[in-house]
Amino acid sequence: MRSIGAAERGLDLMLMRVTDPSRRTFGKLLAERETIIADIAHSRMLIDQARLLVLNAADMIDKVGAKGALKEIGMAKVIVPNMLLTVIDRSIQSHGAGGLCDDFPLASLYANGRTLKFADGPDEVHIQQVGKLELKRASKVKEEYEKRPKIKNVNAKL
Repeated sequence: MRSIGAAERGLDLMLMRVTDPSRRTFGKLLAERETIIADIAHSRMLIDQARLLVLNAADMIDKVGAKGALKEIGMAKVIVPNMLLTVIDRSIQSHGAGGLCDDFPLASLYANGRTLKFADGPDEVHIQQVGKLELKRASKVKEEYEKRPKIKNVNAKL
């Protein structure tokens, strides 16, 4: 959840920047630009998706323990830090070169977010883990599909 809080902070900084009346391009507020509006919307969606993913992983841990929630944990470990870096990058872009200054919080948010990708292990390991756990479901999925009633394809040629 630390990454989610940092992403929220990054989005807050972006909102303050793009609504600042002194920040205009060609006579319009930054917040009136379609790309900025889209960046804000996409950032909000990514943050909320990541939050739900973390809450789902926590719920699974509560229900079946950490060993039973490896898929959910692995997905969160890949998606959440990547979300953080994406949101912070968008915020930095809205600030221009000032977003990279060491005395501005976005630079440290980005650097700290980058270390979180290493702390939980490489994405490739978690992706392999999630994929292998999904493949274990293959025989069960086949059985379930075979039990379903056959539906005639009305679009097939007679």
